[in-house]
Amino acid sequence: MVTFYRRKQKIYTKLSKLSLLCGVDVGFLVYSNSGITYTFGSPSFKVVAKRFLNCEGSSSTSLPQQPNIDVQHQKKMEELYKLYNNILQKANAEKHKGMVMAKAEAEALPVEKNPWWRVDPPTVKDKEVLKQLMEKYEDLYEKLCGEVVAKNQIENAP
Repeated sequence: MVTFYRRKQKIYTKLSKLSLLCGVDVGFLVYSNSGITYTFGSPSFKVVAKRFLNCEGSSSTSLPQQPNIDVQHQKKMEELYKLYNNILQKANAEKHKGMVMAKAEAEALPVEKNPWWRVDPPTVKDKEVLKQLMEKYEDLYEKLCGEVVAKNQIENAP
């Protein structure tokens, strides 16, 4: 996961430089393995995507606009739009499929009727049981703290 974030940041940097050096508008869309969408755009991803999907030319160029583009170029662009929309639909379908699978896996997990974490400590009379319960709470707390620290390190990685 750390590698993904580092590569993503490097791509963002390169795209930003490309946009500044060449005076072009760029858009970048990527999905992580967990289905999270990341976008980058100059001036913004929404502007670039809208222009792309509406078959509009760039507003930052001094070249002639849409009416003067030759037919072959227009056909290629339409094919790219269709391909882009196809990929977008497939990505959304995969994301939905992943969410359905995750939900099914979660539902398939065995669930205790009276799990230990739902026991109210003040109601426990046996001191040994109470001691074991507190150890379990402390272990859970330590694991959760470790997960939070690991997640923060990944998010704050350069």
